[in-house]
Amino acid sequence: MFRLGWQVFRARFGEDVSPKRFRRAVTGGVVAGLLAALVLGLTAVNTGWIDSGPVRATIVVALASLAVGLVTVGCFPLAQTHEPPATIDGERVRPETMRLARASVQRYLVPQPPEMRPEDHADVLHDTALVRRTLVVDVARAAAVLIGCALAGIALLTTSDRATVGFTMTLLVAWTLPATFRQLGRTERAHRAAAASPPSETPATPSAARNRFPSGSKIGLPGD
Repeated sequence: MFRLGWQVFRARFGEDVSPKRFRRAVTGGVVAGLLAALVLGLTAVNTGWIDSGPVRATIVVALASLAVGLVTVGCFPLAQTHEPPATIDGERVRPETMRLARASVQRYLVPQPPEMRPEDHADVLHDTALVRRTLVVDVARAAAVLIGCALAGIALLTTSDRATVGFTMTLLVAWTLPATFRQLGRTERAHRAAAASPPSETPATPSAARNRFPSGSKIGLPGD
């Protein structure tokens, strides 16, 4: 699922992420990183808070500045703004809740999904396209934040008195980031299964029940 999620992310990044917003986010990240490098460098020289020698202090400042820049990129909105409004059962879905899916679709987004029911064909095609679009943006933002946290953790690992905290942060990121790609992979798998199955001859009855993914936040929980 990780490999499929990564393939979908690469293929759809240009479609689901706004180039204008992405450039703005990168510019903001570069500015924040440079400011962080300036502040950290000056304080390290004047106060000696990085008591590890000049070479190691330079590495810590560089990693911490990159971390600040990446986290800043993840704080910017990246979604396309010209897309049609997202709806489920004719009801418009707010941007902050676009990773919702009907209960009839949720069963196909688990690690071991059941066989696709013909009556769920249309719902799965519709909802997974919507969720996939949102998850690509979520993964882009979450990846920037998580990689930034990993760099911050590595920076802490280079200082002896903060090595435990740094190791914990790095390990957490290494465990969490792949889960976001696996969730995207499961969504794409369900979409492809619905596209490959014959549609039901009887229209599906609209369902009002909609539930969040088990990983409803922008940073997916470990699973698979």
